[in-house]
Amino acid sequence: MIALIEFKDNLVITRKEAQLLKLNFEDGSRFGKACSYDRKIEPLADGNYYTDELYEDVQDDISKYYTDESKTKEITDYYRYERIDNKDWVHVKKGNNLVDLEYFALNCRFPYSIVKCIKSDEPSIQNISNILQEMENKFTNISDKINAFDSQQFNQKLNIHVGGGLIVTYNELMLKENICTDVLQSTLNEGWRIIAVCVQPDQRRPDYILGRYNSDFDVDTGAKR
Repeated sequence: MIALIEFKDNLVITRKEAQLLKLNFEDGSRFGKACSYDRKIEPLADGNYYTDELYEDVQDDISKYYTDESKTKEITDYYRYERIDNKDWVHVKKGNNLVDLEYFALNCRFPYSIVKCIKSDEPSIQNISNILQEMENKFTNISDKINAFDSQQFNQKLNIHVGGGLIVTYNELMLKENICTDVLQSTLNEGWRIIAVCVQPDQRRPDYILGRYNSDFDVDTGAKR
């Protein structure tokens, strides 16, 4: 589908991204971040200056900028720009961009509107390729979320598992000190679940912090020894 699109604003982006989106662009030697309220990156026009090209005069903690030391011409924030990283920037005008919409929509990160579009009768190889790419991106996204979930369940530094969401349902806690496996199993049979295993340096068996949900449990701030 071929579409004529229009961006919300003029864009200053890298040449690589403009070529990726297959946009019309203009080269420019001077780009900067506006010192006015919007702080946008824009191409510098005639009469615009970089801050480091101007003479600063500070009075009562207020800075004013001039084109020369004699202070004959003041430059307001509207005409003043900060230098930006020295990348291969290009200027993309907001209108008059003809794109392959199915490809463009998957790769564009800027707000835009569709002025006019024409749908082709037959699916193209590019369309099929875009659909396959979209499916691959979705599978990758799902895989990344699964990996992120797994990393949240295991502490790599301490080499221990992290408690899941069930722990927030426990309203009763208990400490079992230096107990054997049989006693621990009996406790688990009563509905208790292990929150932490605390290995002690001076005893044969570890201590266990246990928790469970007890619907009949009344709030008690006293410790159970």
